[in-house]
Amino acid sequence: MEATRQYNKFTSGTIALTALLAGTLDLATACILFTVRSGKSFVEVLKFIASAILGPAAYNGNPAIPWLGVLFHYAIAFVFTTVFFLAYPVVRKWIHNTYLIAVLYGLLVWVVMNLIVLPLTHVRKVPFTTFGVVVGALVLIIMIGLPLALVAEKVSAPEKK
Repeated sequence: MEATRQYNKFTSGTIALTALLAGTLDLATACILFTVRSGKSFVEVLKFIASAILGPAAYNGNPAIPWLGVLFHYAIAFVFTTVFFLAYPVVRKWIHNTYLIAVLYGLLVWVVMNLIVLPLTHVRKVPFTTFGVVVGALVLIIMIGLPLALVAEKVSAPEKK
């Protein structure tokens, strides 16, 4: 039997810092992959994110648009991080493997973003390819699911006596 975990240690500061970490890892990876694959500036990734709300106006050359993309990205990261920490105590009762939790949450984030959120936005539609789906899912598992699961595991671990 597992010792009692301390879920009350999930403070707003822990959640905010973890969202900042996971959001930064995810955004940096997306920017690097896009730049390597396309040869274009990572700023295009930020405009794409902003286009979810602004539509084609995100590409009008306004220098504030990429910053809106950054803001939107971190807002989404904060929501997914908050949901994770709220659900973690329940999930942990059923799944005791931190890495499995990371994989499942990364896949959940991919499904929610690509099959629910993005279709409801103004982003230009990008066709699904097997390579894109696999890479996208792996990025979310490693850059979102894994940091969230590892922080939750560390913070909630029972005190050693």
